[in-house]
Amino acid sequence: MTKTEAIRKIQRSLALGSQVITPKNRNYEEYAAELSEILINHTITPIKVTIVSACFSEYDFDKYKNSEVWAIARINDSWLLTLETENEFALGFGADAKNIMMHGFSSSDALAEWCA
Repeated sequence: MTKTEAIRKIQRSLALGSQVITPKNRNYEEYAAELSEILINHTITPIKVTIVSACFSEYDFDKYKNSEVWAIARINDSWLLTLETENEFALGFGADAKNIMMHGFSSSDALAEWCA
């Protein structure tokens, strides 16, 4: 996966809308656009990651642990993860790409997962 492919994958998700919680006194469209820009600006050259644990392992942990997972965006130790062959995104945490803990949930909503 290339950075261009990662950006396209994120943009396809963004085009479908997102379920982000809008702070009081903020306009949803403006807030979602602001978060979307931050996400796109933090897209990285994708790297394969190893999922070792999850905060909520009863949900999508096994799926991600047993799949080819790419990190496609990063701020500090927070990573946006995606599956190689699916339109799925999840939030991961960790300093080392070979030792990522995921939140535990995943969906086709890249922005909602990124902001979880």
